[in-house]
Amino acid sequence: MYRSLVLAFFAAILTGRPAQAQYQIYWGDMHGHTAHSDGKGSLDDYFTHACDVAKLDFVVVSDHDFGNAAPWKLPLETWTLTQDKVDQYTKDGKFVAIAGYEWTSQSRYWTPEEPLFQGPVKYYNHKNVYFPTRVDYLFSARDAAYNSPSLLAETVLKLGGLIQNNHPTADTEGRDQFDYDPRYSSVIVNSEIWPDTMQYQGKTYNVNMERTLREFLNRGGKTGFVASTDTHEGKTAAKTAVIATELTRPAIFDALRHRRNYAVFNARIVLDFKINDHFMGEEIEIDGKPRIFAEVKGTANIDEVVIVRDGAVIHALNPNTAEARLDFQDDSFQGNSYYYLRVIQADKDEHGNRSHAWSSPIWVKKK
Repeated sequence: MYRSLVLAFFAAILTGRPAQAQYQIYWGDMHGHTAHSDGKGSLDDYFTHACDVAKLDFVVVSDHDFGNAAPWKLPLETWTLTQDKVDQYTKDGKFVAIAGYEWTSQSRYWTPEEPLFQGPVKYYNHKNVYFPTRVDYLFSARDAAYNSPSLLAETVLKLGGLIQNNHPTADTEGRDQFDYDPRYSSVIVNSEIWPDTMQYQGKTYNVNMERTLREFLNRGGKTGFVASTDTHEGKTAAKTAVIATELTRPAIFDALRHRRNYAVFNARIVLDFKINDHFMGEEIEIDGKPRIFAEVKGTANIDEVVIVRDGAVIHALNPNTAEARLDFQDDSFQGNSYYYLRVIQADKDEHGNRSHAWSSPIWVKKK
C-alpha cells in the first residue's frame, strides 16, 4: 500500500491542475549499524531485513568510523566490503542500498584522556556521511584534516556525498553540532528529528530534538528533516520518506540534496506540503502572502495538523479523521520566514508515543 505512492495525486488535488512531475514517495531508514561497529549481524543480514522484512525502498548503513569505547576503527577493507554489498543489493526500481558511515566526533579527542587535537574541547556530536558512488577513503573524525564539520563537508562536497546531523541534542554534547560554515548547508542538508518528549518503558524523557532544530532554524540555519532507527540490532524501519522521480540511487540523492524529504515517528503517514506550489525543502521568493497547502493521509485518526512558522505554531487543525486537508494564507507574513508542517496521530506505539510526521521546511522571502 505504501510502497511507491504517487505524490502527483496530491499535487493535482492541491493545485487544481495536473502535476508537472510524477514524483513518488519512497520509504527508508537513514542510520543503522552492524557487527562491523557496535551493532549486531552482518551486512547481508542488514540489507535482507530492510528489503524483505521491513519492506523498505531504500536504506543507509552507517557503521562508526571509530569506536565509542575500545580504540578500534572501521578498516578500509570493511568500507570496501560495504560498498560492494550496497552495489550487490541495489536493484533499480525495487530496492536501493546506500553506503555510509557515522563520523564519530568525541570531546575526549581534545582532552588529556585522548589528546589528538589542541585547543578548546569541541562537542560536534555525530554525523552520517553517505555517497552515491564509490569512495576510496573514509574521512574520519579522528583525522585532523576532517575533525570539524566544515572540514568534513568541504571534502564530502567535492565527492558528491551528503551529510546529516545525527540525534541533535540540547545538552553539552551537542553544543557545537551546528558549528559549520553556512555555505556547507548544501552538503550538510538534513538533520534527524524526534518528538521533544518521549515515553520509554514507563518513563518520560525530554529529548527536545524538535526544539533544538527550531532554535537552529531560528538562528538562520538551513536543514531538512529525516528520521532513523539508529538500530544496533539490524532491525531497520520506515522513518524517512523521500519524494523522488524514480527508485534509483541518483534519484534518492537528488531528493535528499534538495530536502524533498520528511520524517516520521512510528506510522507511515503520507503528507504533501507546499507553499505557492513549491515543494518542501525549497527556498523561494514570492509576491504577496504565502499560500500554504497540505494534504495528509494517516494510518489512524489524526489528532493535530499544525503549521510552524519561525518556531511558533500559527495555524492548527484537529480533524479526528484519517485524512486531512489544509489551505491557509499567512496574512501576517512579514517578508522572511521558514515554515514546516507537523502531524500527530491518535495511535500509539508500545511505549505510549503517538505517531508523528514533520515536513522539511520551506524558506520564504518577499520579492
